Amino acid sequence: AKFFDAKFNDVSGKTVDLSVLRGKTIVVNFWSTWCPPCIEEMPMFNEVQSQWKNKNVVFVGIAVDQAGNVKSFLKKTPVNYPIVVGEQASIDLARELGNRYDAVPFTVIINPQQHISSRHAGIYARKDLEADLAKAVQ
Repeated sequence: AKFFDAKFNDVSGKTVDLSVLRGKTIVVNFWSTWCPPCIEEMPMFNEVQSQWKNKNVVFVGIAVDQAGNVKSFLKKTPVNYPIVVGEQASIDLARELGNRYDAVPFTVIINPQQHISSRHAGIYARKDLEADLAKAVQ
């Protein structure tokens, strides 16, 4: 429930209300522009988002970073899913969702019933992500 109560800004400063995602399978990826493993998994997230969107799956990137850094990064490395900027609030939310080490990347899959179906610290291997998504969308 904490996830759906959260509001973050996108890189242009527009507020994004995460409650609009209720009822979907959501892949929440906490990342940062200074984190090589985070950047490494983004192209795969783009591909999986494209392949799974017709199954009511949506990815959300929550940057544990500053808006200016994220905006510059996204100009060079566009993604096909929403990115919001969280700074300290994103660290707090990641902790609430089970990130005990405050590490990035940290990814959580929330099923349509609003329960966390999996948590993953570090780079998500595509086969593992897709296996976890298959369980979550049921």
